[in-house]
Amino acid sequence: MTFWRLVLVGFGLGYVGFGFAFLFSPSELAAFLSLTFSDPSARTDFRAMYGGLEIGLGGFMLACAVRREFVRIGLFAAACSTVGMATARTVGMMLDGVTFSQLISAVVEWVIAGVSTWGALVARPDLGTLPPPVTASTGDAAA
Repeated sequence: MTFWRLVLVGFGLGYVGFGFAFLFSPSELAAFLSLTFSDPSARTDFRAMYGGLEIGLGGFMLACAVRREFVRIGLFAAACSTVGMATARTVGMMLDGVTFSQLISAVVEWVIAGVSTWGALVARPDLGTLPPPVTASTGDAAA
């Protein structure tokens, strides 16, 4: 298994793990995030968005890791989702104030966003490795 496939498996398992935690323990995790539910419908929506969506994204990443030619697509999905979360969290902190837990979450999300973006750009799953270094051309490009 290539390096980028392992990275994608790690991201996928992380998403699935957090998704199941939010799905089956929404009240406990909401309390950790200083959230409260006004009614059962709010709890169900929390389960769907924080649980179901993360399970779905994680499952997609794991499925992409299985097929070598889909690794870059899975890394791109990880990049899109984590860039979106990190950006929204950063804007939220700028508008609402910074707390330690939000700062740690943002840092982790930005790191994952950077790694997955880099992987989506450079991964060469067809070769099973990173791309070869770029060398300077010495000949005429038109020839």
